[in-house]
Amino acid sequence: MVDYIPSPDEVTAAQTPDGGWTKKQLAQWGVPWPPPSGWRKHLAAKWRGEDVGPLTAEEPDQDTLF
Repeated sequence: MVDYIPSPDEVTAAQTPDGGWTKKQLAQWGVPWPPPSGWRKHLAAKWRGEDVGPLTAEEPDQDTLF
């Protein structure tokens, strides 16, 4: 369980010079790797105190594996 939820400004400030986020940083926020689409909106909602479910890793589409 993650005890600290960053503000949207903190998430933006944590971007690397290449415009992404490190696996370690995302893990500190409870975001799985690779980060699923919508993870920033999910964190923002949690930061605002909204009741959101857990953020889960996306399963690859079977067609993309072959």
